[in-house]
This record gives sequence, C-alpha cells and structure tokens, in this order.
Amino acid sequence: MTLNEHITIPLPGQVELLPDSRFSERYQGNISYLKHLHDHSGEFMLEAFASRHYSPGKLLERIWDGEYAGKWLDAATQAALNSDDQGFIAMVDGFAAKLRGYQQSNGFMGEPLPTDRELNAWETGWNVWVQWTCLIGLLTHYELQNEPRSLACATRIGDWIMQTYHPVDSNEASFIAQGHGFTNVAVINQMMRLYQHTGNEALCDFVEGVIQYFEPLRNMMETGQPHIAHPYMLGAVLTGMVDLAVARNDQDSFDIIVGIWRALVNIHQFPTGSLGENENLYEGPLVDNPDGKLQETCATTEWIFLTQRLFEITGDAEFAEALEKTAYNALLGAQSDDGMKWCYYTPLRHSKHFFHGPTRCCFWSGPRGIVRIPSMIYASRNNEIYVNIFDSSTATLNTPDGNVNLRQQSEFPENGTSRIELSASADWAGTLRVRIPTWCENYTITHDQQVYEHSPLDGYASIEIKGADNYIVEVNFEIPLSKVLLSEDNYALKRGAEVLSIDLRDNNDTWIGTSDLISIPDEIEIHPTIQKDPWPGFKQTPKRRRYSIRLNDRRTTEGMDFIFTPYADAGNDGAAFRTVFPLTQTSD
Repeated sequence: MTLNEHITIPLPGQVELLPDSRFSERYQGNISYLKHLHDHSGEFMLEAFASRHYSPGKLLERIWDGEYAGKWLDAATQAALNSDDQGFIAMVDGFAAKLRGYQQSNGFMGEPLPTDRELNAWETGWNVWVQWTCLIGLLTHYELQNEPRSLACATRIGDWIMQTYHPVDSNEASFIAQGHGFTNVAVINQMMRLYQHTGNEALCDFVEGVIQYFEPLRNMMETGQPHIAHPYMLGAVLTGMVDLAVARNDQDSFDIIVGIWRALVNIHQFPTGSLGENENLYEGPLVDNPDGKLQETCATTEWIFLTQRLFEITGDAEFAEALEKTAYNALLGAQSDDGMKWCYYTPLRHSKHFFHGPTRCCFWSGPRGIVRIPSMIYASRNNEIYVNIFDSSTATLNTPDGNVNLRQQSEFPENGTSRIELSASADWAGTLRVRIPTWCENYTITHDQQVYEHSPLDGYASIEIKGADNYIVEVNFEIPLSKVLLSEDNYALKRGAEVLSIDLRDNNDTWIGTSDLISIPDEIEIHPTIQKDPWPGFKQTPKRRRYSIRLNDRRTTEGMDFIFTPYADAGNDGAAFRTVFPLTQTSD
C-alpha cells in the first residue's frame, strides 16, 4: 500500500441520490434537520462565542458548546450545495459570516479565557477543542464555496494555536499538559488540512512535535497498536497523523497507521462498523452491553472521516468496504427514520434512545456523516472510474479527458443486481472499476452479453473502455447470510452489507431479554417475508425489509422462525430489538 496518486472524491453536487436509493429518504431528512437546527438553535450555536458561562461545582457544559457551530457549518455547506438550494446556501453563507465575526484580533474564536480568577482545569482543557471545530466548518466553507474570508479566519486560528502553545518540545509542553485527554491534540487533523491550503510548513512542524512528545501518539507509532482512548478523538488524531505522513512522504509511518486502523477493526469494532462503550475503547472482548451505551455517534462519524481519507490516499477496496459497513449499519442505525433525531449511543439490543441530555455533540456529528454518503458511492483517479457502493444514483465526474456521466439503477440491498450506465465523449478512453464485495457470492459483470473475467485480488472488477458515449454494465451477485463474530461465541447475523436484528414489532410473541434463550444453529437459511406491523395502534411506519430465519429456542425442540429486519431500521419506533446471539452449544 503506497502513497500513490490520490483518488478524487466527488464534491457536493456531483452525485445525486435517486428516489429509490437506500439512502435517499434519510439524506433528505438530514437536510430538513440541518435547517431545523439553524432555525431553532442558530443563536444558541453562536451565543457560545459571545460569552462564557461558569458555575463552580457544576458540569461545565458550556465549555464545549462552541463545537456545534463548526460542525453545523461543515454539514450544512455540503448539504446545501448538494441540493442546489439557493435559500439554504444563503443561510450557510450568512451563518459563516456571523461565526467569523466572533474572532478576536489575535485569532482566537470567541471570548478569551478570563484572567481575573483561577481557571478550572476543564476550562483550559477544552479551550482548543472549540478552535478545532471552528476549523472544521470554516475550511469546508472555504473549500466548497471558495470563500477566502473563511480561509483567512481559519489561518488566524492556526496561527493563534501555534503562537500560544509554541514550542511543543517535551511532554510537559503547555499544549500537551493543559489538554483534557485528547481534547487539544484532536486539532492536528485540521492543522494538517490547513497546511494543504496554505503550504505553511510550521503547521507540519507543530503537528510533528505533538506526535513526538504526546506519549499516547508516540507509543502508537512505536508499537503499531491503538491507544485505549475515546474513539471520537482518536479517529481525529489518526487522520492528522495520516496527513502528516503524506505531507512528509513518509511511507513507513503511513504503513504503521494503516496497521493501527486494522487493529481497531479487528479488535475494537462492532459488527455494525462503529466503536466504543461509554465513549471509550477497552481492553478485552467486546460486550453486548445491556445498558446500550455503545457506538457513540461522534465516534461513528469520525471513523468515517478517517476511513474515507485512507481510501482517498490509496484507492484500496478495503477502505471502501469499511465505509459501506459503517454507513449501512451504525450510521443509519443512529438516525431516526425521518432524519430528525439522533442517538447519542446506538445499542445492539433493547431500545434506542433518540437524543436526550445536556451533552449534545452527537446532535451535530451525525449529520456530518450522512452528508458524506454520496461521496462514498463513486470516485475517480485520472481516467479510472470507481463504483464503490451499489446504490441508485447519478454522478458527473471530472477526468483529464473530459467529464464522465454515470447513472446507476440498483436493487441493492434488497437484491444483488445493479445496472451502471457510463457516458462520455466518443473518444474518451479509461477504466471502469466496480468493487467486488468480500461478502458476495457468484459475482458477474457483463457488457453487451459478454461476461468479463475478473480477479478479486484488489477488490475490483476492471473493464477497459474505448469510446464511451453510452456504455452499459450489468452487475449481478448473490447476497449470502453469514455469522459475524462479536466476541467469544456471540455472533450477529449479516445479509451482505447489512447486519440484521430481531424487532419486537415483528415478533410480538417473542422474549428476547434472556441472553441464552435464543441461539444460532450451525445451519441457517434466510427467506424474505412480507408482513405489516402486527401491533395494533402503531402509526404507519416507513417501508422496511423483513426476513425469516429459523433459530434455536430452548422453549421448543424444533426451533422457531424469527423475523429479522435491517439493524438500521430496528427499534426506530421505540420497540425492543436484539442483534447478537450465542451459538447453540452442542453436547459432545
């Protein structure tokens, strides 16, 4: 895996989800949600920069309330441009201007820390955190709207950080000593992003010092193993470390970070594609925690950003498939059907609690993941066109030899078939690379009744195209049912990319609270089934797929047929659900 010429990720507006896309309703709901946040919480987001609130002995929520503005600006800029909604775009530009107005002359965003009293450790520990999230939003606004004032504001933030905390030359440096865990060091991913636009080598030097002298980062580079930390912050830091390796053309460091990413997947990631319990990683086997405090939405979205960055650098199908897993499961699972609510934690059992409580970070993180879904479907590198996710959509991608238009009509995830139409100028020549999911069986790719031979070694089927005014490819594959290990003898059932769950709306005579009452037999089969919500009095709920799978049940000798539904749709009306089950123990 080398630092080759990078993949180009589509910009907002280049990919459109069609009405029958798996993601379309959720994406449109997210747009409504972002507008709602602005209308109902816009002043709240900005007020965090106008004044400081301090109450000794109380949870200092307002210390990090400034993070919401930058997150909203990041998500809303992308959503507005993708929808080509001029009113929404004007809303975004107006908000960005108001946010920039809170910058102090020295570059700091918001009211500075007071100097007339002793500061609480949380105040100093979260001071850089809000600067980090401002950088996130301002840099996105600059990149997509080409607004130089947003870049200038972001540049001054970076200068303030370096001037305030220079030098980082020991583990006692103020930047390291004053942080609350990873709250300061999370900023390094945006410092490196700022470097990509300014070319200021001092930013790289600063980040290099942080990696060298902040012990958890130094240890990761020495051992190749992830640090046990808050995965939300860890994901941000790893992205910054990736970008420094790219900037320095440091292949060895890049390879170490990829190894850390793989260790997170193999050791710490749930089958649904997210990480963490009670906002942290832990040593030891993963547990289906009954209280449901798993998979913080902030961690889910930051995992997406890290993984997409690795795909952008490498073009490796491993990262594209990881994005698919997280998007179809943990990300959609945290969002309500209508897109207007979010889970702080997304459990594997019992019930979802759409957001409550004073800490509101996931309210603003979830939308940042949803807006990036269109950019996961396609990509390009020179005259290579990548199809990474099978989803009904259109795209216009820029290549050195002209634009390429794509239209994909897909029945996935219900069925394993997708029709991809590519059109370009008659003299365009290039390669269409269509991902071969590791979970599929009997994959075929056909053009003009010719079945193309393909090798799954790099995860893609490649078709050379010469003259592409209208080129149609048919992709077909079987979607098997498989068991996915959680830990020890506990497994989830997965159909293709989607993890499945038992939802009590479909199984109202079932008791799923006892851990070992229901178990997975050696042989499992899946059958689609059609039924309506059986509970009387339920409102009309969004259409969702249901599958019948026979499991063992200690109350019977012949097993029972249970109705499963995609994890992303399970429990969305408050019904209990369950995703992980033990294997049936056989007597010797």
